[in-house]
Amino acid sequence: MQLHSGRSKDGINWEIDNERISFICNDPEIGNFIYGYDPRVCWIEDRYYVTWCNCYHGPTIGIGYTYDFKEFYQLENAFLPFNRNGVLFPRKIKGKYAILSRPSDNGHTPFGDIFYSESSDICHWGKHRHVMSPRGRWQSTKIGAGPTPIETIEGWLLIYHGVLTSCNGFVYSMGAALLDIDEPWKVLYRTEPYLLSPQELYECVGDTPNVVFPCAALCDAPTGRIAIYYGGADTVTCLAFTQVDELINFIKSNSKV
Repeated sequence: MQLHSGRSKDGINWEIDNERISFICNDPEIGNFIYGYDPRVCWIEDRYYVTWCNCYHGPTIGIGYTYDFKEFYQLENAFLPFNRNGVLFPRKIKGKYAILSRPSDNGHTPFGDIFYSESSDICHWGKHRHVMSPRGRWQSTKIGAGPTPIETIEGWLLIYHGVLTSCNGFVYSMGAALLDIDEPWKVLYRTEPYLLSPQELYECVGDTPNVVFPCAALCDAPTGRIAIYYGGADTVTCLAFTQVDELINFIKSNSKV
């Protein structure tokens, strides 16, 4: 469970650095890197922020930034342990940085709701608001934010994962919701059916089987195409495509808030 930087000319073929990221940190206690996983990358104003599940007496949300993907600077952890799935919004909301997270426990966490928090300095986080809870079928055990939310005229487009507990253990699937543009803890629409579930062998057999775990999304504004990167069984990174309009129409047509 290490973090590595990678580069690609086409977004499909990647060159991953062999050496893990070595964060520059002024505080040796915070900079004592033990493990990190489930990273997200978010451009805000003048730099790329990285959030990940960081070990500090258990899993919590680590935050760092980079300008060039060569030097990475680590900041204070966002929250007390235990927490996972920390996802920043790509711009300030009412003058404050904003983040989604999923408070958890020290294990595999058979529960979990998505919460919203805000900060004036990316160090001190508050104004915690509940966003949404698990509910039936494919998202009955826990849910967690996925890629950086995408700003649309309909609201913030949030792609998230939902988990059910089956006779084969946890099963992770992908869903989507639209959040209010000014108060993102308010859910406008939320898909009742899943968008994608583990069906292919590479999604079902791996280090952690039966997992579709969305972690990044790139939106091409001129064409409206979204590329969604997701983990398949914690073994490979997979890629799926959709269109903004089609996805929003699907969410609104198959919604239950």
